[in-house]
Amino acid sequence: MCGIPAYPCFRELTITDKAAFDGALAAYPPEISEFTFTNLYCWKEPYRFKVSKLGDALIVRSDQKAPPVYLPPAGGLADKAGILRILQDSGGRFIRVPEGLKRVFEGETSVNIIEDPDNFDYVYDLAELSALKGRRFDGKRNLIRKFKASYAYEYQSLDGISVCECAAFEETWCSIKDCAHTPGLAHERLAFEEMIKNFSAFSLRGGVLKVGGQVVAVAIAERLNPQTLVMHILKADPHLAGGYQTMLWEFLNHASGAFTYVNLEQDLGVEGLKRSKLSYYPRYMVKKYQLMRA
Repeated sequence: MCGIPAYPCFRELTITDKAAFDGALAAYPPEISEFTFTNLYCWKEPYRFKVSKLGDALIVRSDQKAPPVYLPPAGGLADKAGILRILQDSGGRFIRVPEGLKRVFEGETSVNIIEDPDNFDYVYDLAELSALKGRRFDGKRNLIRKFKASYAYEYQSLDGISVCECAAFEETWCSIKDCAHTPGLAHERLAFEEMIKNFSAFSLRGGVLKVGGQVVAVAIAERLNPQTLVMHILKADPHLAGGYQTMLWEFLNHASGAFTYVNLEQDLGVEGLKRSKLSYYPRYMVKKYQLMRA
């Protein structure tokens, strides 16, 4: 597995680990949005991700804070004894634990299971969001109509857009949002730059909206599992009313492929983001938990 060491040894996550992760996640398709190599690699700097092998599975550790935290095993069957060993060895915890793994530890007195609603993923019927039919989507359609009436925009695949054009958009977006003084947005900026730089290598799909020849909105997504597309980036110039809604709608109608669902990731406990995601009427939520030593 590209020289990935066996537990308890860890090393830095590198781009050469992509094949190992792709193989593990293809063999055991994930539901949680965190489990694409794109997400792990592009957020490796702020979270200080390291990787190890535990049996047939890969374990990712974040050294951002002490004690460390771990993501659930990627690929392979749940190794209850191995997870208990890690909890015992490190005093840390496992985060973003999906329902299936959580059930393995139900009744285990040495482990506390904590629900983590701020990190539940919002999953939608892709055909429904592509069509936006019915009264409950009147507001979304109105915003899209307003955007169309206000701006002579064009949709383009991200394949044909230069890194410089995307970088210019991100610079503008970050100046409006004050990324330099908002740690979460500063980290997202780094992740965005990595996705653009490695767009083809990571087999991503994406699109942009252009107004007057300038990029004003970006969407980047990829396959999460055979039924589900996961959206990594959805950004628009906040000064352009309806930009976010139009970007999502255009992307889903141009580049979403034959997927049944689209995962728009979590709300992180941000009330405005929660309202926005609920306004698209999720089909279901992917629940997540934390595992801690009792």
